[in-house]
Amino acid sequence: MDKKNPCPIPDLNDANGILNYGADAQSRVAEFSEIALENLKAKDLGEVSGKISELIVKLKDSDPEEKPSALRGLFRKPAAAAEGIKIRYRKACDAVDKIALSLQGHRDLLMKDIELLERLYTMNREQYDTLTEYLDNGRTALQKYQQETVTPLRQRAAESGDPADAQAVRDAMETCDRFEKKLHDLELTRTVSLQMAPQIRMLQNNNTIMAEKIQSSVVNTIPLWKSQMVLSLGMENSRSAIEMQARVTDITNQLLRRNAQSLKETTISVATEAERSAVD
Repeated sequence: MDKKNPCPIPDLNDANGILNYGADAQSRVAEFSEIALENLKAKDLGEVSGKISELIVKLKDSDPEEKPSALRGLFRKPAAAAEGIKIRYRKACDAVDKIALSLQGHRDLLMKDIELLERLYTMNREQYDTLTEYLDNGRTALQKYQQETVTPLRQRAAESGDPADAQAVRDAMETCDRFEKKLHDLELTRTVSLQMAPQIRMLQNNNTIMAEKIQSSVVNTIPLWKSQMVLSLGMENSRSAIEMQARVTDITNQLLRRNAQSLKETTISVATEAERSAVD
């Protein structure tokens, strides 16, 4: 087909030409529909949502702030509290990294699909324009055929009264009917193409939303969680140091009090003995 004139005006005297008119554009629209359907069936966005939900659960379970009552008991033993946070972090970190890797893989697939859908949208628009051109050229050809072929045949049949001329008129009218049905069929195909455009955009938008959600989880939520765990461990270490220092201070004060009391008692005893005479 000539690229400069991809939709030539058809010859209605050619039966095969009428049958195949616009068939290539119709087949492409059908192919686009199959591609869009396969893309939709192949993508289980619910699985992505499940992975994100699983990630949030893991982060919550490993968050020290989520279980204050349990940690209060741990705070009585600073070393045990800090070690508990480390153990919880190590266990959660492996699971979180696996989920993050899986989510990243889903995101890469979604980004490829977004590009595919963009190409599909462009191709669908081109086919819509092609079908419109087929319809315009077909209507032009039908009008021309009616004026240049059907009308003269009717005049000749009316003038001659020849059955052969009457049959020629009927044949021409059947050709017009067939071609009108063909144009109607092309109009339906163009409607399918028109409806596919928002459907493709909707699927593309859904993929974009999920890709952005995955990106946010990977680059924001997980690093924030790791920072929170580091801060929690740091605060627990600081709390442990403060408690140890308080214990040292308490012991020092107790020793000073005991020493002062002992010194006082000793001094009083010495003074008492010094005031006593040799014989009571």
